[in-house]
Parts: sequence; structure tokens; C-alpha cells
Amino acid sequence: MAIIRYWMGALLVAMPLAAQTPGVTLSGFVTDADNGESLPLASIVLTQVQLGAASNNSGYYAVKEVPAGTYEVVISYIGYKSWRDTLAFSDRDVRLDVALQVESVDIEEIVIQAERREELEQATQSSYIALQVAPLQQMPAVGEADLLRSLQLLPGIQSASDVSSGLYVRGGGPDQTAILLDHIPLYNPSHLFGFFSTFNPDAIKDVQLYKGAYPAAYGRTLGAVLDVSNREGNRQRFSGRGGISLIASRLLAEGPVGQGSWMMAGRRTYLEPVLSAVRSRGVDIPLNYYFYDFNGKVNQRWGDDTFTVSTYWGQDDLQWEDLEDETSFAHLRWGNRALTARWTRVFSPTLFGHFMAAGSSYENILSFSFFDTPFSVTNSIRDWSLKGDVDYFANRDHTLTLGFLATLFEFDYSQSFNQEEETLYQKSVLASAYVQDEWQAGPTTRLRLGGRGTYFSVGDRLHFAPRLSLSRALSENIRVKAAAGMYRQYLQLITTETFSGGDFWVPLDDTVEPGRSYQGVIGTEWNPSRRYQLSVEAYYTDLANLVVLDNAVAVDNEGTRSDDIFKSGGSGWASGVEVFLQRRTGALTGWIGYTLGWTRRTFPELNRGRAFPPKYDRRHDLSFVLSYNLGKWRLGSNLVYATGQAFTPASARYSLRQPTTGEVEDYVLSAERNSARLLPYHRLDASASREFGLWGLDVEFFLQIFNLYSRRNEWFVQFDTNNPETEPEVIKQLPIVPTLGFNFSF
Repeated sequence: MAIIRYWMGALLVAMPLAAQTPGVTLSGFVTDADNGESLPLASIVLTQVQLGAASNNSGYYAVKEVPAGTYEVVISYIGYKSWRDTLAFSDRDVRLDVALQVESVDIEEIVIQAERREELEQATQSSYIALQVAPLQQMPAVGEADLLRSLQLLPGIQSASDVSSGLYVRGGGPDQTAILLDHIPLYNPSHLFGFFSTFNPDAIKDVQLYKGAYPAAYGRTLGAVLDVSNREGNRQRFSGRGGISLIASRLLAEGPVGQGSWMMAGRRTYLEPVLSAVRSRGVDIPLNYYFYDFNGKVNQRWGDDTFTVSTYWGQDDLQWEDLEDETSFAHLRWGNRALTARWTRVFSPTLFGHFMAAGSSYENILSFSFFDTPFSVTNSIRDWSLKGDVDYFANRDHTLTLGFLATLFEFDYSQSFNQEEETLYQKSVLASAYVQDEWQAGPTTRLRLGGRGTYFSVGDRLHFAPRLSLSRALSENIRVKAAAGMYRQYLQLITTETFSGGDFWVPLDDTVEPGRSYQGVIGTEWNPSRRYQLSVEAYYTDLANLVVLDNAVAVDNEGTRSDDIFKSGGSGWASGVEVFLQRRTGALTGWIGYTLGWTRRTFPELNRGRAFPPKYDRRHDLSFVLSYNLGKWRLGSNLVYATGQAFTPASARYSLRQPTTGEVEDYVLSAERNSARLLPYHRLDASASREFGLWGLDVEFFLQIFNLYSRRNEWFVQFDTNNPETEPEVIKQLPIVPTLGFNFSF
């Protein structure tokens, strides 16, 4: 915390010094001329004096210390026509708001890149990917386009199965990746037990992914950060888009209102009428299921102030009933809720602020009854947050960012059995503050220095985590980057690793140390031309204070402390090399991604204290993603290969006689933990789509085939104690799954 106080003092000293710097400031917003959406990471360059900047997440930029004179200003953004004009600068600051026009080109650029081409000289962050939404929507998938499933095709990111949208990033579990929607955490970002993510593809504006060594502006997890922003709404005119597939339909509408805009997007499955139609033909199906989600946002801009209110609602509902016994049923329901109020203000040309008050919740309810005996389990997490971030453009070499986050958590767990109820309730506070400096240390060198201090009320814990990233251009087309940092995690996810419907979070109390990780990354990027980019990155993560659910805890265990339900004191590491080759322009676009990785875990109470690979350890992970544009036709394919997941085999079978009943029960003796492997995973997907006009709408018909050659990949194994053999039963994953539907816009 002493470092934070020092940097706070340094900021106060820097502000008056910056006011004395020569020259004036050029500042403003960069937006989309078609709909008024802000454009983050746009490039602003004054060509004659080699000054420039990049817009922040709100589209705001500031170029300091512009000397008196007349210069050409170029503002550019990938996929848009560059804006050029000559401006005269004297002794007054200049405000320049620019709306960029979408560029009409015959060859579509499908770009998933570490940094935008225009920003190459100023890129600082390792393991960072800014993703364009349109290419993700074209990738073959099950049912419809899905953000998280598309991310699983990038190097360093894996999935648990065909029906999992969880992200396993660089040897870490899904709980080690923070998933944010409009700066608010989503505690379970999945529908249909992980089959779909909660992100409506029509509502997404931009996606930022930090695979490791993320900057001080983020916290809370040991591994990675996925930061998703929804659309603000069309400020120019009423418009909409949507789609219909075999599983779900979705619709987005947006338009101007007052001095701002609004946006609403909804999505819902329609399996109920399908199941009813099947039942009407005499087929007994005991299940009913649906999910829905809703995104809404409205904003108003008055001068230098912008006020935004946004919300998210999502829920899954699964019901099962015994068709032969009406007194037996089961009902599982889970969902996320979020409400956010934001205020952004340009306090001065060099001072930009972003403030937010938000509430978020996740609830999981399981209830069932057998022979009129009811049982239910409810767990929920609610949080209320205040957040603020300030960008201070001190001078041409330094941009300081300071921020704070204060969150009040409420955890509820209750269970009832035959009218008897037990309840566990806990409150906790997580407060953090950070500071970081973007330092242009030379013509080709850029540093980001930062630190984050965090206080967690459970256990009265106080930690400081430094962060550092470095970028240096060796030539116009080659750049090397490195990053390192320390990270803490105070909440633990309890999950099955197969289906995500029952996942829930709990805080770690003073009986268990919070998780800690050290991360280091080094890599290089080569851009031989505008068409191609090659990046190679090596990473290493050291993990400590890991916990894992103690499966030996009795059902009637009344302990509520962390050490009552977790095995603690775990450690681990992950290392690897990622290779990412992209073809970014032309009729044929796509990428090849490859990861060579290792990860290990060690717990004193597991595997006799020996290190073991977790289930998601994969030595090799390879993906080919291609898209071919033929005018109104588009063809796409994905090819995936990966080492089989680890599992624990059986070494022997034995029997024991129960002393109280005299019955003989069979057991399987496990071998060394995760010492065997499933067969390698591989799959080929394909898609085709065509655009046409219909009744004044722009329509795209699509056909997608998941697992084209119907490879029955292995999912997990289970042992039957009644079988005298110790060979496992292997549960298979999805066969070939064709999907068709259409998208439309107006």
C-alpha cells in the first residue's frame, strides 16, 4: 500500500508539472458514423510531428504537447475509412470529435489480432487479443454462433467437452478466468449446462481477452480476463437484427432517443412446443427445458457528460417428472441478473473519468420430491459495487490511470428436507485500488507499470500485486513484448467440470489462504505484410494456496469453514508456447493456432502428495480456422486436434462386508491420480451461408455441421463396481449435429 500512496503523491506532483508543458492538447471522441457507437482503440496520428494516441474504451483520446503549427491529422480504425484533415494549432486546446465511415471493400477483412495494425508502435500488452464480432458469428457451431465456443479455437484456450462453454486458459480452470459483461462479473456465463454462453451475439460490441499477465485495472482471478461490452444503441436511426435457428430465436432493436440511444436484445429457446409435439405422438419424454436472456441499455449525452443504464437478465429452467409416479419430480433453475448505472465525464482535455454503481446476482435452485418427500437446495451470490477509473494524460510520454472498486458480497446457502430447513448466510467486502502508468520510454519502447492493492474482509486480508508489461519495436514489422504480475483470488468456484448448471461460488475464510499466482510472458510479433501476422508467445505461471473440493466430506457434515469443505495447501505450475499464424485479408482468411503446454498440481492430501496433471492438461492443442468469401456465399470450416484429457484409472477391485448389515459391497481401487489419458480429440466442422434480400430485409441463410465426420470423442470414464473387470465405461461426446437457420437485419 505504501507504493500506492507513493504513486498517488506522484500524480499530485505530476499534474501541476504537466500544466507547464509546452504545446496544446488535441482531444475528442471517435465514433461510428452509421450508428454513433464509440470506437475504442482507434488510432490518432499527427504525421509531421510523430505524435499520436489511441482512444480508450469510451472512444475518447487526448494528444498532449502539440506544438504551434499546421499539421495533418489522421484518425483510423480497422474496417473504416481513415479520416484526414489539416488543422492549425496555436495557443488553445483543440476539441475534435470524428465519426468514421465504414469502408466498403470487395475483400472482407476477418481480423483476430493481438493489436490493431495502426497501433503497432504503441502496443504494450502481452497476451492481449481484441476480437471482432462479425468473424466469430460466421464460425460453425452447435445451434448458433457462440462467443465462448469461438474463443476455444484460439491458442492457449481449451474446452472441457463438446457441451461446455467454460474457458480453460493456459492450464487454469474456468474459475481462474474473470468473465465481465459491461464491467460486471457473470458468475455462471452459460445456458443449457454449458452448451451455450450467455452472450447474445447480436448484442456484443467488442471483446477484449487477456490470456495472462493482465494489467492492474483488473483483479479477482488468478489467470485470465474476458471483458465483453454490449452495444450502446444506434444514435442515428431505428434498426434491428435477429436470427432463427433450430434451437432458439433472437431479436435486437435499437434507435435514438433524446441526446442518446437505446438498445434491447432478447433470446429464447422453443424446445417446449417441440417436446409437446413429440409427446402427442405417444413418446414419453419426462423433460421440459427453456432458457432466455435479455440485454437492455439506454444512454444520454449532455455536453461532456454521458449517463448510461444497462441491464442483463438470464435464466435456465429444467423440469423432470416421473411419468409413472406423479409424486416424484425434479426442478433445476439458475440464472444471472445485473443492473448498472454509469457516468462518464470529460473533466478537461487531459482528464477523463468513468464511474459506475452496479448490482449483480447469481442464483441456483434445485428442488425435487420422491414419493411426496420434498428436498431443495438454494445457493446464491449477490454483490453491490462502486467503481471508478480516471485517465490522466499527463504529457506526451505518460498517461496515468487510477481506479477503485468496492464490492459488498452476500452469500446464501439453504437446504430443506421434509419441512426442516438449514441456512447459511455470509457477508464480505472486497475493496481494491490501482494505479498504472503508460510510459513511452523511447521512440520504439513502451512500458506499462502498475500495481493493485486489495482488502478482503473475510480473514481481514490485505495484499498488493505489482504488474509490468514492456513492448519494444525491433523494426517496422517486428515487435517483442514481455509482461509479469502477481494475482490473488478470494472466491472459489464449486463445479462438477461436466455440467455447469449447479456451479456456485463461496468465499475463502481465514482458515484457508487465498490463491496466489505469479505470471510471466514473453513473445514476439511479425507482420510481414498487411495480410499476414505471426505471433509466438511463451508463458509460465506459478500457483500457490490452491484449494479443491473435498469429495470425502459427509453429506451431513455441519462444518461451514473453508477447511471443512476444501482440501487446501495446493500448489502448481503451468508453462507452454503458443503459435498463432493469421491470414487477415483476401477472399480466404483464417488462422492456425498451436499450443504446446504442461500443467501440474500438488496437494498434500491427494495422490500421496505427488504432483499430477489436472483433467484439462493437454500437451498438444491445434486448430485450423478458415473462411472463404465467394461474393454472397461464404464457406467456413474448423479443424481441431488435441491430446486426450487425463483421468484416473482403476488398479484393482475389492469387496468389503459391512459389519452392521453383513452385506458385501464391491469397490474399485483407484490408481495414481490422472495417470491415464483418453484418446486424442479431433473434430471437423463446416458451414455455408448465403446473403439475399427478402421483403426489405437483409437475410442470411446458413447451414452448419458440427463434427462433420461424426467422430465420437471420449468425454469421461466411469467404473461399474458390479463388473468384475476394472476396465472403465467410456462416455462419448456428440456425434454429427447439423443446424440450419437464418439471420436478418433491417
